[in-house]
Amino acid sequence: MKKISILIFALVAILGVQSAKAWGGFGHGAITYITEQHLTPTAKAECRRYLNHTLPWHASWMDHWRAVPPYQKLDKLHSFTATADGDVNWDSGKGKAVNLVKKTIKKLENDKYKSLPDSVVRYNLLVLIHALPDIHCPVHVSFSKKEFPQYKYTIRKNGKKLKMHKFWDASPGFTREGWTYEKYAAEVDNLKRGAVKKIVKKGNIDYWTRDIVKQAHRIYDITTPNIDVAKMSDKKKKEVTDLADEQVLKAAYRLAYVLNGIFK
Repeated sequence: MKKISILIFALVAILGVQSAKAWGGFGHGAITYITEQHLTPTAKAECRRYLNHTLPWHASWMDHWRAVPPYQKLDKLHSFTATADGDVNWDSGKGKAVNLVKKTIKKLENDKYKSLPDSVVRYNLLVLIHALPDIHCPVHVSFSKKEFPQYKYTIRKNGKKLKMHKFWDASPGFTREGWTYEKYAAEVDNLKRGAVKKIVKKGNIDYWTRDIVKQAHRIYDITTPNIDVAKMSDKKKKEVTDLADEQVLKAAYRLAYVLNGIFK
């Protein structure tokens, strides 16, 4: 009976968070699908061996299981807080998702994964393929009310209040209802090699995070107070999708860079 209760709790928890968190299922799936297109044959084979499936299949694992023991510790590790000068407030412990990404990579890099049990490598890959894309979601950068009081407001959809978080989590699919990962990738994954190299420049999480914070400020210029997202002009819709696509590609290329480095 105890096992049945736990199973029921797990199913309820999973169903309760599937559509609630960062990037949404479509965004995470699209990011990891593009990531796979940029993996080396070795990295792709190793990811498949440990995960026993594709990256998109597991892309939202961390959202699905965040409410289920023993993974509840992951629940608060999907975002981070930035300071006014554009850096992460490491000393206050608010690095959260960024710290999780850094620690997870450290556990696997430099061939360390080879000395770990397969189950441990699998768990860390599941965390990495979700958490690294998560920090690229612009609304997953928190700004304090004291430093940025002007950022604390809601927007609207058909006149009703809509949380900024909910809107930007779903931004990759904005105006793209019914699209598949393949269609999305064909549309946006077309940068030249030089542009991709610039995105993964230095391969340093701190450097990437400062860029992410810079981009996060832009959402407040695009979705201004009381804007009705259902009545946006075509120009404004393009601003939303352009920023979403930019962050999706950065997440995908940087995740591929990290996985290629781990399984070099």
